[in-house]
Amino acid sequence: MSNDFRATITEVPPLVLREPLAATLGAFNGDDHNVAFSFDDVVKAAGHVCPTVTGTYLAVSRALDALYGDEVPLRGGIAVTIAGSREEGALGGMAQVITHVTGAAGAGGFKGLSGRFARRGLLRFEGESDGAAVITFERVDTGAAVTVRFSPWLVPFPVEKGSRAVALMEKVVGGDATADEAREFADLWMEKIAVMLRGEDIEEWLVLEEA
Repeated sequence: MSNDFRATITEVPPLVLREPLAATLGAFNGDDHNVAFSFDDVVKAAGHVCPTVTGTYLAVSRALDALYGDEVPLRGGIAVTIAGSREEGALGGMAQVITHVTGAAGAGGFKGLSGRFARRGLLRFEGESDGAAVITFERVDTGAAVTVRFSPWLVPFPVEKGSRAVALMEKVVGGDATADEAREFADLWMEKIAVMLRGEDIEEWLVLEEA
């Protein structure tokens, strides 16, 4: 059975990482030990698609590009620090997306095999947030690091449809929308997601900084 997701979701290029733990434990047929994490994988793991999930996926993508360039990133080789607490706003949800792709986990993560492949403790919450999501990604092997500051909730609905989208959202969330209104809202919601995925005006809500 396949997932009947919109093309907006399924056509996003995947993030590809090396996965030595899976290789060591025999998951692969041959010598290609890369794994691809598609945007629809993240949507399935989160249970929905929204600006926060989308923005976090794009933030991880930008950070991996900055840290690895043409190299294939190493899953389990990236430490992540999120400013703030897990319970604050959407930070906990962002952490789930980051763990899903990078393998970096908190106290409940995989503890490793004979001192290798540990994922536990690679993701932590530290300090205070300042209204934006501020997340630092660091390569464990080289110490190279980059901070991504992003506020996906600032991405607006299409200008000419914004007020309509907000009104519909209130009805949908409140359970008062008709079937036609629910479909209209879903279309408007996904228009916003499509704008984000195309990278339009992304500099207004997502920037990379030196760590």
